[in-house]
Amino acid sequence: MNETVKPIDILIVDDREDGLIALEAVLGDPKYHLVRAQSGVEAIEALPHHDFAVILLDVQMPGIDGFETARRIKLQAEYRDIPIIFVTAINKDDQYVHRGYEHGAVDYVFKPFDDYVLRAKVASFIELFKKTKLLEQQNETIRESERRERYLRLAELEVESLKRYRNLADSIPHSIWRSKADGTMDYFSRVWSDYTGLTEEQSLGVGWQTAFEPDGLRIFLRRWIQAMEFGDSFEVECQIRSKAGDMRWHWIQAVPEKRLSGDVIAWLGTCTDIHERKEASEALTHAREEADAANKAKTHFLANMSHEIRTPLNSILGFTELLSHPGESPEESARYLATIRRNGTSLLKIIDEILDISKVEADKMEIEKVDVDLRAMLAELQSLLEVQSREKGLCFRFRCSTLIPARIETDPTRLRQILTNVIGNAIKFTAKGEVDVQIAWGRESNSKGSLKFQVRDTGVGIDAEHEVRLFEPFMQADSSTTRKFGGTGLGLALSRRLARALGGEVWLESNQSQKGATFGISIAAKVVEGSSFFEYSDHFFEQPAPEVQKVDESVLSGVDILVVDDASDNRLLISRFLSAVGANVDCASNGHEGVNRALEKKYDVVLMDIQMPILDGYAATSQLRGQGYRRPIIALTAHALNEERQRSLSAGCDEHLTKPIDKSTLIEQVARIVGKTLH
Repeated sequence: MNETVKPIDILIVDDREDGLIALEAVLGDPKYHLVRAQSGVEAIEALPHHDFAVILLDVQMPGIDGFETARRIKLQAEYRDIPIIFVTAINKDDQYVHRGYEHGAVDYVFKPFDDYVLRAKVASFIELFKKTKLLEQQNETIRESERRERYLRLAELEVESLKRYRNLADSIPHSIWRSKADGTMDYFSRVWSDYTGLTEEQSLGVGWQTAFEPDGLRIFLRRWIQAMEFGDSFEVECQIRSKAGDMRWHWIQAVPEKRLSGDVIAWLGTCTDIHERKEASEALTHAREEADAANKAKTHFLANMSHEIRTPLNSILGFTELLSHPGESPEESARYLATIRRNGTSLLKIIDEILDISKVEADKMEIEKVDVDLRAMLAELQSLLEVQSREKGLCFRFRCSTLIPARIETDPTRLRQILTNVIGNAIKFTAKGEVDVQIAWGRESNSKGSLKFQVRDTGVGIDAEHEVRLFEPFMQADSSTTRKFGGTGLGLALSRRLARALGGEVWLESNQSQKGATFGISIAAKVVEGSSFFEYSDHFFEQPAPEVQKVDESVLSGVDILVVDDASDNRLLISRFLSAVGANVDCASNGHEGVNRALEKKYDVVLMDIQMPILDGYAATSQLRGQGYRRPIIALTAHALNEERQRSLSAGCDEHLTKPIDKSTLIEQVARIVGKTLH
């Protein structure tokens, strides 16, 4: 008759009912007797009433936590050898894991756990428990048997236990190894062989070391030697080569196997693949570093923009204040006004650069190809930049090294912008000496070629460590550059992007700190059919000064105009501009009022601001057109992007003008649209 096998006692401790249910669901087996405890005190009280093979202990509990419970259990000699596995959803940091091992834990299982792994781990300790019990029973038998029979039986049990141990080890999805006390390996699980491609015979002794990355192996051996000195467990992260040749990160944990005397007789360890987790952690660290760098760049840019915007604003506001003082001479007043206008233009350039770089970054920059009088454009550019160089006492030269086509197809606005930025930088960063601009045409076919510029200066040059940052947006060589020379740090970045959009490039050709720099510029272009070529002449860039046209003060005489704008200063300014040339001007402060006034009186033209309260300019224009209003409407707005212009025209406007308002352009456009002619 078969004897009934008594279920093996397992203590499960968790203050949460759902935690106990989860453990029961995984470990439910007729061979196991699961004893519940919902606190550390209950767990300790249950010890005398059962013979536990293993304890699964939650860490986070009220009263005494899992660490304290484990410590109290290990203080009692009769329970000291019961294996304790911590099961927890928190406290995953290394310091808490170390603390668990310090209090006697043999393993850690993190929630949510893998059912298979948990069952395998518990099964390992159950088998060890059964082995211990079986050995105790055999000891009783050995005492009654002859010495030879006793030794033979023990040998058989050892072989059987080793076989079971190996089967259990092979079922766990981690590499498991065992070494002698001196560190000589004498066992590896099948997972190790499957991963490394090394047989157990090849791995025994020191053969296993060939699978380790050399630096990682040195760290691993150093930690192990330290652990041997004190008989402590240890852990380390190393890279281990797979049989396919890939190096993957593994977390290696090892614990000493000791006699009752405390002497270490062996080491048991596991190698867990953590490669994906390691890569994710490194990627997170890299992303954090990039975010920090971006945040620093943003802070630098905002500080720079604040400086660059406030500087011209300070002049504008300051000289405006001076103009309000009585007694200023006409000459002084004229000088103040010129200063205000110059700083306003500087402020507008900063805003335009920010908008341009944003459009380029968003891939919304529109490039046009039109017939350009290259000679005239270069003459105008030379004349403009020569004023700046003359103020600093620099020698400034334009010269040609080849014949140059007189007319090409390109985007003149963007080409002028590139040259102004790069040559303007050369002038700005040169205190004495010269700025030399050499122009060349490289023919690729009968009509196509490359227009090249070499801009050389004798200025401060660029430190070698800052060369790589030259073409990054919002960057200058260092923060002192901004304080000394000004600028947004957008010029070179924008110039390179614009040059690439024109089929060319901007690059640093040569550089010597404190001795000057040379920049190269190229754009792809097509020669206009029938264009002539010209060569260098001392005066070929010179142009006669344009005649100053005077606007007839009665050019808009009798023209009725409605100005719709929510800003009172804008209404006053525009009204003064138009009244000065004879127009009759009425005003409205929002779109709703503007619609009512336009319908009451048939104005010759309506100047419609876009961004207004109550009813914006788009909606107001749409309402007027919807009610049959056919008189001209001109959008007058601070929105300068091309898509805003298209939106204004789509809403029903006849024209789109941007702020800040240029008086001559405003009068000319109004006169044109109402059929007048300037004299």
